[in-house]
Amino acid sequence: MTRRHLSVILALAVTALFLALAVRNVDVGQLWLALSQARWRWLPAIAGIVLLDLLIRGLRWRILLSSARPRSSTWLLYRLEAIGLSINNVLFMRLGEIARAFLASRELEIPMATALASVAVERALDVGAMLSLFIFAAAGSPELVPASLRRLAELGVAGLVAGFVILIIAEGPLSPGGALERRLARWPRIHDLMLQLAAGAGVLRRPGAALSAVALSLSLWGVDALQYWAGARALGLVPGLDYGRSILVLSWAGAGVALPAAPGAFGTFEAMVKKIAMDFGVSAPQALAFAVFTHLIGYALVTLLGLTFLYFVGLSLGELSSAVQKMDKKAGTPA
Repeated sequence: MTRRHLSVILALAVTALFLALAVRNVDVGQLWLALSQARWRWLPAIAGIVLLDLLIRGLRWRILLSSARPRSSTWLLYRLEAIGLSINNVLFMRLGEIARAFLASRELEIPMATALASVAVERALDVGAMLSLFIFAAAGSPELVPASLRRLAELGVAGLVAGFVILIIAEGPLSPGGALERRLARWPRIHDLMLQLAAGAGVLRRPGAALSAVALSLSLWGVDALQYWAGARALGLVPGLDYGRSILVLSWAGAGVALPAAPGAFGTFEAMVKKIAMDFGVSAPQALAFAVFTHLIGYALVTLLGLTFLYFVGLSLGELSSAVQKMDKKAGTPA
């Protein structure tokens, strides 16, 4: 049995476990009643938030690629971001990030390593921004978030900042003849990985680019919290779910999505969002309805949009998946 098969089995097991947790203590009739009372007039606002999310992602990626391709098309990067997210929604192994790096390399005519490095830096910025917003929101709800968890998030942000500083100053020492290059001679793969990441973070040496990337990352997750704020209003969960608590919901949802699960994070997302919503005093059926409502709308919009863009790129889902898996095998990673 290959690692890929083991990963799929693990993902399905985690999904089954969290689905069981999500539906526990929830009557199907009450769940349906809560969903049927949704105010669908909020749907355009939620759709607009999803589209704004993709725009901010495209603008930030344009900055991160500016050293390799100074005048990248924001519209192109917008489409590639949507494609990457949609691939994660429909395929195992979360190949979406590699897929959009592959497409960026092809469409922008830049090295694959450069595209992958920009994606890695982007993900690190995402983690830092989400943790920063979580710290802010947790301070406003000390009764819900233990101080130890808040301190752990603060350490995470400090570690990411330190990592970025190291990468920003490490490109020279990692280059041929540099001090780090000589020390890492025994481990060429580690050296090459660090060099690629340092090159990807190199754009952050420019203060304007660094500030813009950080500001866009904070804006991105601040906008995403609005999706939960709007979803709460669509289901009548007010005033219990204000904007600050919506950030906490976003944080729990992000933790659920990060778990190894089936494509789309179904089950893990619902269990985590239901848990935090219940902590706010929402009943179990309403909490699960809130999770299902926000998840399905975002999933449907992003997946439909991304797969439509993929069609216009001229690749089928199967062709892109095969290309990405071949790249994984060449790189020596499990496909």
